[in-house]
Amino acid sequence: MDLAVFVLAPVVQEFKNLIEEDGAVYTAFDEMFRQAAARKPRYIFSVFVAVTPLISVQVEDYVELMLVINTLLLTPPRYGLGPSVMASSVPFYAVISRFCNTHAGYEAFTNPRVNANLCGVFTAWRTFLESPGSRVVLGNGPGGWFSDDALRAMVESAGGGPDQTFQDFYVCIPDAAHYNFTSYDNFFTRELRPDQVIPPDGDSSIVRSACSSTVHSFYTGLRKTERFCIKNTPYSLRHILAGDDAVDTFVGGTLLQAMLGCTDYHRWHSPVNGTVVRTRLISGTEDPPSVPHPTYFAGLLDGEHKDPDVITRSQDFVTAISTRALIFIEAQEPIGLMCFVAVGLCEVSTCDITVSEGDPLVKGTPLGTFRFGGSTHCLIFRRGLNVTPINPNLVKSKVQVGQNILNVAAQV
Repeated sequence: MDLAVFVLAPVVQEFKNLIEEDGAVYTAFDEMFRQAAARKPRYIFSVFVAVTPLISVQVEDYVELMLVINTLLLTPPRYGLGPSVMASSVPFYAVISRFCNTHAGYEAFTNPRVNANLCGVFTAWRTFLESPGSRVVLGNGPGGWFSDDALRAMVESAGGGPDQTFQDFYVCIPDAAHYNFTSYDNFFTRELRPDQVIPPDGDSSIVRSACSSTVHSFYTGLRKTERFCIKNTPYSLRHILAGDDAVDTFVGGTLLQAMLGCTDYHRWHSPVNGTVVRTRLISGTEDPPSVPHPTYFAGLLDGEHKDPDVITRSQDFVTAISTRALIFIEAQEPIGLMCFVAVGLCEVSTCDITVSEGDPLVKGTPLGTFRFGGSTHCLIFRRGLNVTPINPNLVKSKVQVGQNILNVAAQV
């Protein structure tokens, strides 16, 4: 790269300054590149190539990484077949994933000052993605979200068949430029057509899916605190809920986690009838000092270095360390207090809550939305309940928003 022709955006220059001026951060980044270069796994520059052409650039050091990040600030996500439902359409992660699977990378990306600077980068990127200039990918060309392949994938993700269209599911004007979406963000947070919204019902023993997603896990016997930083470990309620006063209510309870891909519908809807007790956003901007700044690119290390998709394989782990929205709901009996947890992954760091304390909910009431890429979410239930999947093969299955997924009964 010709470093002389680049002028870094202020948020990127600030990030570069941090690396150069903080000895611990500099050491972590320097060693991270050395460790990644020493391994050179076979997937380094091929696995994410469909997501962003920038992955073909061999990033050798932090200076070149800053240049790539600078370019990505004006680069909207393209449609592409990545190595997982999460890895598609996340261009920053496509570049940085190579370094996440190193010990030094873990140290770098769990550093609070690094994450504070990344927060600034993603805030600037969000501004671009909310602008008309981001519509460059809302077309039918290669990588366009209205290409035949992308439209087919989004229809399939919504549960549609080969004879159905994007406009059968989503509010849009297909004959208008960019389907009448005003920005990439406006497209990403698209709304379902009214006839696609499942009406509420009064059966308080049935829980619906809050998101269109693929079920990752169904876990019982939750504990207050667990060692969540090693592979195949349980969930840690104290960390997921950021030390909330309600933690003890859920000890011994049940958790369902499911993942959203880039082609899914990204708004959240209430899975139950009830009332919002309170909401919390763990974003790193207004959290109390006792709550660690969320991380964006930290994941469980793969000792064999075979899996390039660090974050996807770390689904349970990231529930405790990433940006997340907590919505506590007092559901009708027998459910009682439960919590919906939305988790933003990588640069998908924005969770927008649209309900407030005291709001009444029926099944399907909008709760909020993710922005900009694939994410994950959890439903957490208190102890004293028998929570059973309606589909015995629920884990790894695709569920649509509003679909009945769980039976709940009080333990006798």
